[in-house]
Amino acid sequence: MTLAQEPVIIAGAGPGGLSLALLLHQRGIPFRVYEAVQELKPLGVGINLLPHSVRVFHDLGVMDTLLAHGVETGTLLFCNKFGQHIKAEPRGKRAGYKYPQISIHRGFLQMILYRALVQRAGGGVVQTGHALESWQDEADGVTVTLRTAAGEAVTVTGRCLIAADGIKSTARQHLYPDEGPPLYSGNLLWRFTTLQPPYLDGRTMVMAGHYKQKLVCYPITNADDDGVALINWIAELYRPDWQQLD
Repeated sequence: MTLAQEPVIIAGAGPGGLSLALLLHQRGIPFRVYEAVQELKPLGVGINLLPHSVRVFHDLGVMDTLLAHGVETGTLLFCNKFGQHIKAEPRGKRAGYKYPQISIHRGFLQMILYRALVQRAGGGVVQTGHALESWQDEADGVTVTLRTAAGEAVTVTGRCLIAADGIKSTARQHLYPDEGPPLYSGNLLWRFTTLQPPYLDGRTMVMAGHYKQKLVCYPITNADDDGVALINWIAELYRPDWQQLD
């Protein structure tokens, strides 16, 4: 097998790894995705896709599906603590961009990308229950060692390794062993979602507060037949002295 025939090895089946896989498939470049968890599930809370990233999803042919499961956010509204409006800014197409801003549940985003990839490239291109452990650069590519959920070591070869294995990245630990864990920014965020009737026009993100204390909310689904939407909430406090609990 020539180097051009060897697959690109992607560690991680999150939105980043899956988006890359869809792009490689679109370009006719062989690839394989390896994911540590045994089963992909729609986990997380709200996420915002800005127009420059939505352009990529448009080119990958999944933008309409994202819009069907998310919200085309049109306004960012700043309020005071009494809910009085201070300033409103247009977002996405309302702000003149060619592509919209989409607010969506992170888990919905991941599963939409995963299902699109499986539909186009087949289920075998994503191997779950395979965590990146190490790799070795070779003259003609890379040899990657993965660890299965059962503890078995599996070795695969490819033209290159692309690490999309998240905030606790094994690849990053190998490349920067002295870096340590991610640095605490000083901000604590409590994140949750509620099912309720949408507020205002159902397409508005609201912010209230300042850099030491802030509340953010925005809808991540349109209202269903019962008039209920999924709303994402963020309560943020600046707590530089906070210590992580065990």
